Amino acid sequence: MRRLLAPLIVLALILGGLWLGGESLMAQQLRRIAAGQPAAELGAVQELREPGRIGVRALALGMQTDLGRVELPQAELWLSPLRPTELRLALPPGATLDPGSGPVALGLGDAAARLRVQPLNGLAMASAGIEAGPLTVEGAALATRLHADAVQRDLDADAPEAAAAAYDLELDLDDLEPGLFATLPLPGRLSLAATGRVWLDALPRPATLDPDRAPLPVGLRLDDAELRLGAVQARILGRIEADAQGRAQGRLVLYTRDAEALLQAAATAGLIPTRVVTLAGTMLKNISDLPLPEDAGQDFPPPAEGELRLPLSFAEGRTSLGPMVLGPAPAFPRR
Repeated sequence: MRRLLAPLIVLALILGGLWLGGESLMAQQLRRIAAGQPAAELGAVQELREPGRIGVRALALGMQTDLGRVELPQAELWLSPLRPTELRLALPPGATLDPGSGPVALGLGDAAARLRVQPLNGLAMASAGIEAGPLTVEGAALATRLHADAVQRDLDADAPEAAAAAYDLELDLDDLEPGLFATLPLPGRLSLAATGRVWLDALPRPATLDPDRAPLPVGLRLDDAELRLGAVQARILGRIEADAQGRAQGRLVLYTRDAEALLQAAATAGLIPTRVVTLAGTMLKNISDLPLPEDAGQDFPPPAEGELRLPLSFAEGRTSLGPMVLGPAPAFPRR
């Protein structure tokens, strides 16, 4: 019995040392990262010291974002000994956002994130996910649920020339109230369920935490995107990528039974010229009946009964609906 207990005791001591040492190392690394980020503040770091989790608790977090300054009372960063390459982040039920006009209370629901890294590839991101909901602003409902997943895939032959990494995406956003933060008038709550792929110009890893080196998208493919905006519904398929000037090139095809209402909403929001709305009816039907070019690049099915198929093309810096030019093509983010 003693011969059996001795190695078990030694193993328990080794695992205990790794647990305690791992949490101390995580705390040191978190302090070091925060010290090197001018836009971040960190009040204190505590080791969790909990069975089944190796991690730390960060207190009094402050971050400067594009939306304003975000303050969190705490956040927990941890991993399971059974999955040592997957980091998990648990956020508190509430946070504060100050866009410059005064603090705003945010309700984060059961907000959590995960990140799986590749230790043999410079800790590059293998997959990531976010789950949250319900979300509120000053007690008012912002969204029912947010779920997003990204999984790394190999670059294939049809990847954009500037692509260095590819991730399959899955996004679900339920009942977002855009009026709480958007200045554009939109006709109701927004819901989106989408799958596709995004191409980046760099592989996300710790070395790219610097904003000047952060990976930027150079292409997007939508395999299936179901959009609901108030009573308006649409499905979007297609692919765009950045041209040499950073403008979108490619094609997105929109399928909808609510074309006129959708165009009116886009015009009201200032996304397209008001004159486009006058094309509703016969002209939209004619555009829908036009065959797509043979080099469309994706299999775009014909519209269902009572549905219109509206192709948005992006080329030479311009956006076109069928044969009609709408305006400049959207720009991809650039450094």
